[in-house]
Amino acid sequence: MRILMSATVLLLASAAAAQTAPEPTPKTGTVTFDTPRASGGTTITRDRDAGTFSRETEVTRKSDGATMTNSLTRTRTENGFATEQSRTGFDGSTSGRTYERTRTDTGFTESGTITRRDGSTYNLNGSLVRGDGSATRDRVLTDSAGATIASRNAVASRNADGQVTRNVSATGNQRLLYPGRGGGPRGAGPRGRGRR
Repeated sequence: MRILMSATVLLLASAAAAQTAPEPTPKTGTVTFDTPRASGGTTITRDRDAGTFSRETEVTRKSDGATMTNSLTRTRTENGFATEQSRTGFDGSTSGRTYERTRTDTGFTESGTITRRDGSTYNLNGSLVRGDGSATRDRVLTDSAGATIASRNAVASRNADGQVTRNVSATGNQRLLYPGRGGGPRGAGPRGRGRR
């Protein structure tokens, strides 16, 4: 009887300790797959305390053993965040992008780079400035020579009656301004589904 009671107490104490124990940080999870054509997996690591996130993907093509890798990291900074992404295709070509956003008293500034598989690079710069009843959003993409590839300027203002007026001026292909959404110069957005 005493043994049974002692065991019960120990189980209850262990359960209570498990409920109050802090969750491990960082957290890591891996998902794998295996099909007739390819195999691979993705590992995600998140550390909320440190403000970091990473995703590593590797895929091996079974027909020839070629490998594709895709790496993404996101880091919380003092006044914003920064991301870096790189990709190596099945043919060995590389591409990637970087992005950083910094909070300001009136909004934020942003900057980044895009590298294509052919080695060409692009620079991304932008900002958001909020004023008294107004907001201005700018973003521009330039090539390595400084020539503008695409740009967008949006100005919104509110008058005394509460009516909002918005003016937008844009040049170039607007999808190129948002590489993380499937745009960007071809080969610049490593999205984990490379065909090469």
